[in-house]
Amino acid sequence: MNASDFRTAMRHYPTGVTVATSLKDGEPRGITLNAFASVSAEPPMLLICVNREARTYLYISTSRIFCVNVLASSQRDLAERFSGKIRERQFDDIAFDTDATGAPVLRDAIAHFDCEVAQEHHVESHSIFIGRVLSCASRPGSPLGYFNGGFHDFGITLA
Repeated sequence: MNASDFRTAMRHYPTGVTVATSLKDGEPRGITLNAFASVSAEPPMLLICVNREARTYLYISTSRIFCVNVLASSQRDLAERFSGKIRERQFDDIAFDTDATGAPVLRDAIAHFDCEVAQEHHVESHSIFIGRVLSCASRPGSPLGYFNGGFHDFGITLA
C-alpha cells in the first residue's frame, strides 16, 4: 500500500466542501476541508480533521473554538482562497458574521456549525477535533462539491 494509490482511490469519493474558521487574539483564520462528519445528535457533536502543519490548526488548538461553514456551489472562490492560496490577511474583503464562539461565519454559506473543542486526537500528521455544536443554522441552496480533484456543483438544492 502506498500513499499515491490511497489518494487516487479517495479522489473517487464525492464530498461536500467546508471552510473551518477560528479566531485567535482577534485575528480570524480559515482552512478548506472536506474531512467533516456528524458524530452525534444528542448532544450535537461533529468532527473535522486538520493537518497540524496548517496555520489554522494552531488557531483551533489554542482558542478551542471553530466554525464549520458549508459552502454553496457559488462559493468556489472561497474554497480556493482558504485552501492555501492566501497565506496572510485571509479575511480581507470577506464578508462574515459571528455566532456563539466569535469564530467567523461566512456569509452565504448554506449552513454553519459553531463549535467549541470537546476533544483533540492526534493521528499521524493530522488532528481530529471533536466539536460540541453550540449553535448552527442553514438556508436553502446547492452545496459545493469535490470529486476526482475538482470542484463541482452537484445540482442538489437543499430546502
